[in-house]
This record gives sequence, C-alpha cells and structure tokens, in this order.
Amino acid sequence: MNPLRRAPCAKIEPSTRFVPEALPRWFLLCFLAALTSNLLATASTYATIEAMREMTPFATTVRRHDLEDILHFNLVAYPITTALVFAYLAPLLRFFRAGGGDVVPPVVRRRAVNGPLFLAAMGFAPWAVSCLFFPLVTIWRFGYWSTELMSQHILSPLVNGFLAATSSYLLYDWITRIYVVPRVFPEGRLSEVTAPFTLNVRGRLIVFLIAVAFLPLFTMFGLVRAAATHIEAGLHATAVIQKLNHASEVTFFLFVLLGMVLASVLWRTLTQPIAETATALREIQAGNLEVNVAVESSDEVGLLQDGVNAMVATLRERERILQTFGRVVEPAVRDHLLSGNLQASGEVRLATIMFCDLRGFTSLAERSHPGEMLAGLNEFFTLMTVWVRECGGFVNKFLGDAIMVVFGLFESDDLESQAAAAAAAVRCGRGMPERLAELNRRRAERGLPPLSVSIGIHSGEVVAGAIGALDRHEYSVIGDTVNVAARLQELCKEGDGFMLVSRQTSELAVRAGLATETEPHQPVALRGRREPVEVLALR
Repeated sequence: MNPLRRAPCAKIEPSTRFVPEALPRWFLLCFLAALTSNLLATASTYATIEAMREMTPFATTVRRHDLEDILHFNLVAYPITTALVFAYLAPLLRFFRAGGGDVVPPVVRRRAVNGPLFLAAMGFAPWAVSCLFFPLVTIWRFGYWSTELMSQHILSPLVNGFLAATSSYLLYDWITRIYVVPRVFPEGRLSEVTAPFTLNVRGRLIVFLIAVAFLPLFTMFGLVRAAATHIEAGLHATAVIQKLNHASEVTFFLFVLLGMVLASVLWRTLTQPIAETATALREIQAGNLEVNVAVESSDEVGLLQDGVNAMVATLRERERILQTFGRVVEPAVRDHLLSGNLQASGEVRLATIMFCDLRGFTSLAERSHPGEMLAGLNEFFTLMTVWVRECGGFVNKFLGDAIMVVFGLFESDDLESQAAAAAAAVRCGRGMPERLAELNRRRAERGLPPLSVSIGIHSGEVVAGAIGALDRHEYSVIGDTVNVAARLQELCKEGDGFMLVSRQTSELAVRAGLATETEPHQPVALRGRREPVEVLALR
C-alpha cells in the first residue's frame, strides 16, 4: 500500500505514542525535497541568465565576478538558513525522537502547522538576499550598477527562487500531512492552533497559478526580449534564434514537468481531501455514523473536515440519546415529543385505549421465585409490546402486571382514522392469546404455569399531555375513555371471556371493515357516569 495515501474516512485513534526516530523520516524527505528543488532552480538560473543576460563588456565582466562570488555567498547563506531551520524545528524533532507522548506541547503543535511555510521561506531567503547582495557587491567593486544587469542579478534569481520555494512548500505540506499531522494531531482540530504561519486554500491556489501560469510567460517574454536585444547589439540573428529556440524548448519542458508535479501535489493536498470529505458525507447521509475523516490541514478544508467529524460525533450522541430515550419512552411518543408538537396545557384528542392484564398474577407471584417472576413478566411485556407496535399502537405505560396501550392518538381526528385505530386495537387484542400460546409453550417446557390475559378496549376523547411534577413527568393520556377501558378490563377479569369492548369501539372497527364476532354483554354502570356503557364480549 502506498504510504503517501491513506484510505478515505480512516478512523484515527487518539494516541501520540509511536516508535522513536533519531532523525525522523519526514525530515529526511523534506531535506531531499529542498535539495532537489534548489538544485533544479540553480541549474535553471544558470541557463536563463546565459540566455537572457546582456552581452556588453560590463555585463560580461560582472558575470565573471558573480560566478566567483556565488560560492562564497552560498557558503554563508545556506548554513545560516539551515541553522535557523534546525532551531525552529527543534521542539518537533525532540518530540519525534522521544516517540511522542500522551500530551502534545503547544509549541510542537504550532511548529507542525507552521513548518512547511517556514521551511519554504527559509529556502527562498538566500535567493531573495542574493538580489540585494550582488548589486551591492557590483557597486562596491565597480562604483555603479546598471539595469543591463537586471536579468542576471534580480529577475532570474527571483523567478527560479520562487519556483523552488513554491515546489518545496507544496512538497513539505504533503509530507507533513502524511507523517507529522497524524501523530501530532491524532484528534484533528488543526484550525485551533493560534496564529498559524500557513497558507489558506486561496493562498495556495494563487501561488500555484503564479508558478505554472505567470512565471512561464514571464520567462518566455524575457527570452524573446533578450534575443531582440542581442540582435540589436550586432550578434548574428541565426545564432541568436538557435539559442532562443534551445532555451525555449528547455523552458517549455521544464515548466510542463514542474506543472505536472505541482498539480499532482496540489491534487493530493486539496482535491483528494475534499473528495474524501464528500465520500464521508455521503456515507453519513446513508446512515453510517462510524466514519471519521482524517484532518490534515489547518486551512478551510481542514476546518470542513473538523466540522464533519464534529457533526458525526453530535449525531452519534444524538443517536445514543434517542436509543436511551426510546427505551424509557415509547418511540412513537419520543418522536412526537421531539417534533415540538407537545402543548404545555395538554390537548383533547380522539383515541382507542386498551388495557391488558395478566390473570391470577398475584397467586402466581406468591408461588414463584422473585427472579423467575420478574423474568417471566418481562418476557410477557416484550412479546406484547412487539405485537402492539406491529398493530400500529404503542404501550403508554406498564402498570404492575398490566399494560396500557393507545391507538390513533397521533393520527387525524376524522372518523375514518379513528375507525382504523379502533380496528387495529381489536385486531391487536384478538391476536394476543395466539402470541401468548407460543409463550406458554416455552414456559411449559421449563415447567412453568401458563399465563392468560384479560383485555378491555374503549374509544373516545382523551386528554394527552405531560403529567407529573415540575422536575419529573411523563407523557400520558387521561380522561373518561381511559377509565372506561380500565373498568372493562377489570370486568373481563371477573368473567370467563378474555376481551370486552365497548359498542362504540366495535362500531368503529366494523366501519373500518373489520369483521367482529361478539356476544352481547349486559350494560355496565360505572362510578361517576350517569349512563351505563354498552359492552360486547369478543369470542
């Protein structure tokens, strides 16, 4: 696998411990990049100076002295810049020699972020200083300086020095992203480093465009201008054109090669991270919350990557809260509460209420071990809750050995919707004995007594809202409809049948197309109600 390219959306563990290195690999690669860039720039400088310099006796004499002075200049300039580079990178080098640490010092984080641009600046410094040094030496030696020395003293060193610094910076930045950032910033958040000495996306694009667009045109213009000047000075046109043609070919291939290299590096440090971030966003959109984008820079792209990671962390926490909330509160109620539709004063709604209770639970509890009793009760509740959800209702609360189920609370109050809710409740009640039979078969295999239920269902108005104290409450429904359903379940428990429904619920279910086989039951007089409730027993 290519070490210079990591898999997209790779998850980085928060650890800064690694194998100590006497001289880190990234430093050697940066040194090699600097050496290669400056050697190529030096060769290009010699070539462009020879092609573009004036041919006057003064310019020729100065050029001869410049070739003697350049060695002394390099022996002073480059050791100084190298010492400054080592001094600046010293905290970072010590950090890697020690094999990292549990805590990354702030100075190490700053030097890691600022390093590429600082190294490029130190590489460009000798070129920039030479543009001042050689004119001053010429003035000191000859007493004056002429514009005919502009190409060999200023233009060529600036152009080629800038190219060396640009290519070096992009290479430094690439190397740092691969070998330094994952170890110094395992958690990302490079943008939090204060006062970074670095380039943002716009700055890098401007530098790239200058290097691959402006400077080649400037160089070609200089070559053509120098050729015209040489012809005006009396040189043979054929020789000048041949020399111009050769210099143009070399310049063309040099800048094409440089453009391809810089474009490839820019793609790996800008386009590829954006593509990886886009891939991560698509995975998040598809529901995958395990992605984590590798943050490699402190620019806008790095800020975007940090934002994606923060968003994923927030979504993971939200999902954890929702799952926890969903185990405490019924998911249908949870979604209703989170939708912001909850009214503080409560609201009057139409719904169908079902109460389902275990028969003979008190005597069963007396004969059972507490752990066994609790396990059996939870097994019963789990089975019934799954069935209730399949039928379109939700368990509003567990009441000892009973459950209170609500249908149609969050549906429209129109007649058709409430008829469908009533039919779903009756269908759910009729299916409970069948599910319970499966549970009783498993209980019989373990030598446990069978379970049976009594069910009461009624439809009508309820008051829905948050009920409880100021600091602790639950979402529930109350009202006459709830009381009637509870009383029907109690009456069912006292008789031989397994489910009693009010005539109102039965008529709504029939309206929804549910065929019900019921037997008439004597009207029931309930406390607090002037009129008795007409009740039907389901076979």
